Amino acid sequence: MGWKASLIIVQRPEPVVSEEELLRRLGFPNYKLAGETTLEECIQPGDSSFNIGYYNGCLVLADDNQLTEALEMGSTPEQVVGWEGVLSTLYPESEILTVACHSGVNYHLYSLVKGGRKLRYKKVVWGEPIVEYGERLAEEEVVYGYSKVLDGQRLFRSSYKQDKVYNMTEDQFKEDFTFGVAKRLLGVELSKEEDEELMFSTPFRKYVAEKGKSAKPTTPKAVAVQSAEKEEEKKSWWRRLFGG
Repeated sequence: MGWKASLIIVQRPEPVVSEEELLRRLGFPNYKLAGETTLEECIQPGDSSFNIGYYNGCLVLADDNQLTEALEMGSTPEQVVGWEGVLSTLYPESEILTVACHSGVNYHLYSLVKGGRKLRYKKVVWGEPIVEYGERLAEEEVVYGYSKVLDGQRLFRSSYKQDKVYNMTEDQFKEDFTFGVAKRLLGVELSKEEDEELMFSTPFRKYVAEKGKSAKPTTPKAVAVQSAEKEEEKKSWWRRLFGG
């Protein structure tokens, strides 16, 4: 199965902030509740919605790449982007983990922040140099265990124990890295049998922009962040590929 996913996960989101206030602080005050859904339906909805659920003590936000794209576009992986800073202020004791992947272009990305400090960042896209910052997470090391450096290139074998052939590249392990790292907070790995409760039974609340209202960030800080990100937009393979 091919995956297209974009999730922001907040560990133990305290103090409690209403979902409407959360979206307002993130720069989207014109989003209103449209109903309930499931993660299966909203992990990448394609409708510019925000979908919020709670699982394993975590807040899970499926953002349709409206926020996570800023991480893909940036050229300074060690820096906390605007909305990561907002969440760090709201939840100063929480780990804030962003994960994203797209099977169509062999892309995966994750970013881990705590207390306003970037702990780990990694972006892999087929045909481009790997961009990363910080020490590897334990969850990553599980996937790297399927690899060897041969003739100066890191190659991977499949996770099947009987497979001893190292003929796969790092970008091909997009779901393994993305969902393996997400398990750090979710406690289950998406795309595995253990994800059924999270994917199909956990309620998510869908928020969509009011008709006639802008779906773009409207707070001064959010607008400033967005303007800075526009400088990098020409370099964004995501926009070249999918428009927007």
